[in-house]
Order: sequence, then C-alpha cells, then structure tokens
Amino acid sequence: MKAEPAKRPENPEAPASRRPSAFEAQFGPRAASAAEFAAAIEVGESLTDAEVDRLRHSTGGRIRIAGAILRGRSDAGLPAADTDPDRTFAMLGPEFTPTPAGPSRESGALYLLALFSRAPQITTSMIDLVHSAFASAEVETTAAPADLTSLLTAEGLLTVSTGTDEVFAVPAVIRALMRRVTEVDADLAEKSPRQALSAAVADAVGRQRSESRAGLGEILDLVVETRDWRALERGWTRRSVNVFVDVPGAIEALLGVPEDVLAGNPILTLARSAARRIDSTRLRLGTDDMAQLLAATDFDSIVLPEMAGRLSADPADALTANEVSVLTMLEARSHRLNRESKAALDVIDLGRQRLRRIAAQAPEPTLMLQAELDLEHGRNLVAAGRFPEAMRVLEQVVRFAEIYTPNSPHPLLSGLVVTALAGMGHGHGVDMDRRLAQARVNARRFGMDSLPDEHTALCVEMMRSLDRIDVDAAVRCIPALEAARPTQYLGPVPDLVHSLSYVYLDYASIAAKLLAESEEVGFSPQAGVSNARFSGMVNILGLVLVAAGDTKGLQDLGDHMGPESPGYSIIKARLALAFGQHDRLWTTTGQILDGDQGPRIKSCAMALRVEMLHHEGRAAEAFEAFGHMLDYCAITSSALAVAQLSKAAREALISATAECTRWRVLARSFCAEEVTAAELQRRLRELPETVPVPPDFQTDLTSAEMSLLFAIDSPKSVAQIARDFGVVPGTLKNRLSALYRKLGVRSRAEAVAYAHRNQRG
Repeated sequence: MKAEPAKRPENPEAPASRRPSAFEAQFGPRAASAAEFAAAIEVGESLTDAEVDRLRHSTGGRIRIAGAILRGRSDAGLPAADTDPDRTFAMLGPEFTPTPAGPSRESGALYLLALFSRAPQITTSMIDLVHSAFASAEVETTAAPADLTSLLTAEGLLTVSTGTDEVFAVPAVIRALMRRVTEVDADLAEKSPRQALSAAVADAVGRQRSESRAGLGEILDLVVETRDWRALERGWTRRSVNVFVDVPGAIEALLGVPEDVLAGNPILTLARSAARRIDSTRLRLGTDDMAQLLAATDFDSIVLPEMAGRLSADPADALTANEVSVLTMLEARSHRLNRESKAALDVIDLGRQRLRRIAAQAPEPTLMLQAELDLEHGRNLVAAGRFPEAMRVLEQVVRFAEIYTPNSPHPLLSGLVVTALAGMGHGHGVDMDRRLAQARVNARRFGMDSLPDEHTALCVEMMRSLDRIDVDAAVRCIPALEAARPTQYLGPVPDLVHSLSYVYLDYASIAAKLLAESEEVGFSPQAGVSNARFSGMVNILGLVLVAAGDTKGLQDLGDHMGPESPGYSIIKARLALAFGQHDRLWTTTGQILDGDQGPRIKSCAMALRVEMLHHEGRAAEAFEAFGHMLDYCAITSSALAVAQLSKAAREALISATAECTRWRVLARSFCAEEVTAAELQRRLRELPETVPVPPDFQTDLTSAEMSLLFAIDSPKSVAQIARDFGVVPGTLKNRLSALYRKLGVRSRAEAVAYAHRNQRG
C-alpha cells in the first residue's frame, strides 16, 4: 500500500507550548509509528513500503532529517529511493550537524551517542570502551552511562540488535551526523569525543592482559575508523610484535597508515616495517597462523635508513623517551648487522644518556621498549664477546617478560635464547640448559613449532650436546641448523661448533679446513676492550688447530694477537705446551686461573697443566690437577676440557679417578638422566685422539739457530749482528722471526730468557 500525503501531525503527548527536547532541537520530531512517519514525509507513491521503512530506520524516525533527504534527492534529480550513503549524507547541510552543549542529561546523552557513533560495531567490549571514554571526558552530567544509554534507546537514537555480536546500533544517518561532532562546549566536557576515545583506547591497550585479547579487534577497528594513528603507536610501544598475535588485523591497520603520518615518526615507521615483514612471510608460507608467522619472520634485521643519525644529529630535537628508545635500538642494530660492535655499544650509551636527560622532565619509555633496548644491548654485548655483561642485561629482559608479558612470545623467547647464548660464551652450562628448556616449553605453549631465534637455539643446543660428549645428538642438530634462518650476530659461533663436532667424529683435518675457509672465523679479536670475552671462541679455534696437528696455524694465530687480545693467554698456553715451555705454560695458565674469564676457559687451562704433568710422568701432580679440572668442568657443566687431553692422558686419568665423586657431580650437572658418570667416562674414552702431535719438551735447534741465539744475547744491534753474519738486516729479521716462532716467544728478550732457562748460553 502506498502512503497517502498528509500534514505532519503534532506530538499528541505534548502541548503546543512545550519546549522541544534537546533531541528534537538537534534532529527534529520523531514519528511515533511507521504509519505516522510515512504520512509525515509525504512521499505519495514515490517509495514502496519497504523503502519507507528503510528510510525510517536509517534516520531513527526523525521526520525533519528524512524530509531533507527526500528534498535533496528531488532537487538533484535522483530517484526518491536512492540509497547511496555518500550522496545521502551530503544532502544534509551544516545546520543538521548536532551541537551538544551545556550541562544537562540530554547533552550528556548526545555526547555518549557521539562516542557510540564512532564505533564500527557496538559489541560488549565496545560498550565498555565507550563508557571508559565517557568517564575520561569528564562530561558534566550526574547520569550514569547506562542510564543515558537507556534514554538513547527510548528516543530511537540507539537501537537494540538481536542475533548478532552487536548489542546496539546507531541509525546510519544519525551515526553520520554524530560523527560530525568534533568539538563540544567546555561546559559540557573536557575532551572532544575523538580525544576521549583516543584516551580510552590508550588506556585499554595499556591495561590489556596478554592472556586475554577480547575486544582488541574492535579497538583496532575503532582506531582505523577514527584515524587515530597515535593509538596504533601506543599499542606498539606497549606490545611490540605481540600485536600481530593479539589481533591479526593489525597487519592491515599498520600497512594503511598514511605516509604523511609516518614522516618523522620512528615508532610507526618501525611498526609498519614489521607489518610488511610479517605480511611477506604470510604470503610466502601461505598461512594465517600467527604463531607460525611470528617464529618465521625476521623482525631482528629491520633497519630504517631514513632514521639513521637522527639520534645524535640535533640534541635539541624534541624526541619522546619512546622515540629515543626506538632510534637507539635501530641505530645500534644497524651497526651490529655491519659488524661494528663498538659503534653499536657507543650508540646505546648515547641513547641512554639522552633518556636520562629526558627522565627529569617527561615520562620514561614504556617497559616494553626498555626491554627491547636491553635485548638489543645484550645482543651487541654478545657480538662484542662481553658475555658477563650481556647476561646481566639479558636477565633483565627475561625478568620483564616473566612478570609483565608471561603469556606473549616477545620478548620472552628471544630473551631466553640470547641469555643461553651469553651463558655459552662465559661457560654457564646449567643456565644454558635451563633457559633453552624454558624457551622450548613456552614456544609450545604459544603454539610454535620453532623459536624466533631457532638458529641461535640450535647452535647452543649443539654445543651442549658436545659438552656432554653426546656426538650423535650434536650430529642430529646439523640438518635443522642448516635449514634455520641464520642469525646475524652469531658471527663465528656456528662454524666453531661445527668444527668441534668434526674433531669428535675424528675428522680434525676437515674441521681445520672449515675454519680456514670460514669468512666468519677470520675475525680480529678485539683489542683495547678489557672486559671482552672472545676467549671462549678463540679457545675452541686453538683446540681444533691442535687436534688437526696444525702447529703453524696455531703459531700464526698467536702472532696476530697481543697481550690485550681476548684469548691471548689460552693460545700462548697451547703453544707453550706444543713447544715444551714449562715455565711459560705455567705462567700463562696461571694468568687464566687468576683472571675472570669464566670456568670454561679455566677448565681448559687446567687441562693443559694436566697434559704437561702427565707427559713428564709426574703422576701424583697430574692426578691432583685433574681433580681441580673436573671441579671447573662441573661448574661449567662441560667435559670439553677432558676431551682436549691426549688419548693416553685421558685413558690413564679416567681409569685412576673412575670412582671419584667429582665424576658424579659433573654428570649430574647436565640434568639429563642418560648422562651418568660411567656413561660420560665411556664417551670420553671413545673419543679420537685430539693431541696428535705430542709436546716437544726438548726443542732442538740447528747450529745456525744456536749461533743466532748466542748472537742476540749481546748488546749488539740488529744491523751489527747482520754484518757479522754477512746478510742484510731484513734477512736477519726474517731468521729471527722464524727462531722466535720455533721457541714460542715474541721478542729478542724472551728468546734470550729462554736460552738462559734451558742453559743454552
């Protein structure tokens, strides 16, 4: 039936003298029924009953608004039934824009309606968020949001939804009009609707418990709807890459941030770069499983060249603490990826100084960004070989994650894995096992088949297999290690671990060749860094060279090191053993045992003493030193030191100490049921020879070398000695270098001292 034209009826419930309500003042009168609405808008036969009904629902039954829409369509030459939303809303001039003002119940309800109108969907979670926004705006009304919600539903400005996740809905046209409300009178509220929602979103993100992600999707939709990009920034500062697990829609939201918003904003630029990375992984793997995507995405190599140098370019640059944290992390990461450890650590120091200056006047960075900066700091300390410092910094990351984000993968998993790596460098075996086991358990809890730092974890696990002389387990790690995504900051560690496994498999020559051809192992140990701890890696390198019988390679390594170089003492001790230099071996191993290089290096230094004493036939002293060595092995939870003994020394001393309690203590340190004292001894006995060239305790010199040694034991200069020998000074220097290498000394003075000790003068 077509509606007949009729005059607009007066409200039968109110006398003509009644002042219009705030709702009528804003939207005009509301039709009491569908029939009244159809009669009031005078559509005649231009609309069907269904079209009239749709118009009534979209306008909340407001006759004035519906009439304006129909007139606008008519003036524009459009059909009366045209439903294009953009054209419809454009037909409502500025006079239809609501202007909530003044402290009253109705104005408070209109403010609440403006909040509801900005929500894409009004779910239960969104109602809570809107009510929080209403509270943060300090609206001047004594009515509670629940009462105002009831008032809005009674006025038809808010409708009750049934059969969907939505609880309420705002009529489409009313919703569009209320979204025009950008400012409100100061007498009504302290914040505009957009500001209030932004504050509520920030609070919701900050309070969001990682194990409960309800409502985050709606919040994100609201952020995109309101274009409140700062809310995305706040979400990232609190959750970082966890936002992709919290709400997968964050990928699209971050990818949609406009370029002009990104300009100069390091946090959003980083977040969008991370979104691009995970989106690329999603396309590559063809899955939306966020646990799998998070583990497979390389977030750690994200650098932003456009932000380079901004941290130090202009100290007066008004950066927030969060921005300083992100810029510091990114610039340090860039240096680390370029293998510039010192520059990376200098940047971190600069960033922390700037943060301290900011702290007196502005809020500190979020706990998440502090943890991420600590994680980057720890990785750089590991790359620099400063393992004790790295462990202290990384433990802070793990503590943060365990307390504040225990149910989120980041930074818990990376923190645990990198802490285990630092433990490997310094020799804390039990801690390595515990942290890796903890990482694996948590990864499974998060639905992950692998860790974000899987390559690092496998390197550490392979080393731990070699520590307990479980060669089969180490070999099983190799295929997975080769398939895992490489980790840039590991440097020579993977090649060193591989080479050690080859030594245990009796392929020492292959192990030495691997290291000789490795680009990563060709590093220069840092000099001038007193607390550097490359000693552990240099120690394994020296062990492999000895196992391969490459004494010259060991000499060359020592020639390129100075007393300040990490690992200098352990390499000199190995050379001293090879050349039978008793005093020098005892002195250099004493420096290691009295220093702070960690129990792993100390156990290997003690093993060199054991080897020397055993070779000399000093059984009682060798037995005592072997016991001390086992103590160090138990502390570091590693049998590496025992494995570096010659097969003869190993067999003799294991047999002599088989029932010693120290073996049981060492076996228990591996926290593995299959590693008993007897099993550990069996594995060590079955290892191949690791000292194929026996120590040369009687270094024989040729007559020419003896003459040269006599000659330098005088006050003559090199030029004078060269004339005496009838050669040019350069030739004499070459001969002296060869003599020094043979004696295992570094200078003329040391060579003369050697001659005196051995009564050659």
